[in-house]
Amino acid sequence: MRRLVCTAIIMTLLLCAGAATYAQSAPAVEVHGFMLNRFYANPDASARFVTERISTIFQAKVGDDGVAYFEVYWHPWITDAVVGNGAFTAEWARTYVESAYCELPLGSGRIRVGKGRQLNFGLTPTYGNRKTTQYGILSETFTQDRIQGIQYTQKKGEWEGGLTLFSDQQVDTRSIGDYASLNPKVVKHIVDKDLPGRISGKLAVAGKFGYNTPALQAHVSACVGKLDAQRLTAVTGAYEGAPEVPNTDHRKFGFDAIYNSGPFVLQGEYYWGDFSYVGIDGYSLLAGYQPKNKMRLYARYAALDNDKPALTSTGANVRQFTLGIVQPIRKGVWVEINWEKNMESWSPKVDNDLLFAELFTGF
Repeated sequence: MRRLVCTAIIMTLLLCAGAATYAQSAPAVEVHGFMLNRFYANPDASARFVTERISTIFQAKVGDDGVAYFEVYWHPWITDAVVGNGAFTAEWARTYVESAYCELPLGSGRIRVGKGRQLNFGLTPTYGNRKTTQYGILSETFTQDRIQGIQYTQKKGEWEGGLTLFSDQQVDTRSIGDYASLNPKVVKHIVDKDLPGRISGKLAVAGKFGYNTPALQAHVSACVGKLDAQRLTAVTGAYEGAPEVPNTDHRKFGFDAIYNSGPFVLQGEYYWGDFSYVGIDGYSLLAGYQPKNKMRLYARYAALDNDKPALTSTGANVRQFTLGIVQPIRKGVWVEINWEKNMESWSPKVDNDLLFAELFTGF
């Protein structure tokens, strides 16, 4: 018994010493995050206050020039009662891993392994790039959702580019005019989506090349992958001429550019691609006035067109005009007002315009 007690004490001391050594050598973890609190006042719906999203970010240095990054979103307004239709669980959308990756130097570039924003197709829609808090219909279809894979990026002087190898996303839909009450008066449109358990399971590759200076950024990009043949109902149910065995093609191409002159910015994106047997192309044009630490103003017009006749409103060609006003309050805190005018080639017209005010709080 005495030997057993001595052994336990020694093992405990060794574990404590190891934990202390690890604590001294482990990188310090920084915790950040943000909240989006909104007030909605939409046509044909009751006005309401909603905590739309809470983000928590854990970040640590890995050596002198690497980073480990983890971010989780929580949407407190989503309940099991709202989405309990058996198609998916509420937890997929309520608590959601946005990013989880390690990024390290490799040669003269950087390599990122894990889940995060796609760096090598189109204009990566970070807050700074999309300007408005809403992504917009073009980004929803082509660039919004995260990817899981390996990404390599490199910059030499004014030229930059990169390659991504990842698990391809899946074709699904998003709702235009939706907000934090699951508004029934919406129009759905075809998008890439990374719902857990619903990605295609096929490999995809993306590449990007472009020119980058403070005044002008311009890139061309392409992405080629495959879809899951068992998960194409979003496409086959929305358009005429669906083949008995739809192909699994998933190809996308794009061009994006940003021009800055003093407080003024012009931004354009054009993408086209094949989502199984349906071709989709679209563009977005944005103009903005963004003086430092003062009120910022943005206007964006976007369009999406499909190359097959629509069977339902999901297959409709859509247009969207967005106005955004951003008023800084202090560092990391601002008020933003977004108004979306949504226009679809579908009758009867759905009253799905969107108006809300948002308090962004970073911490």
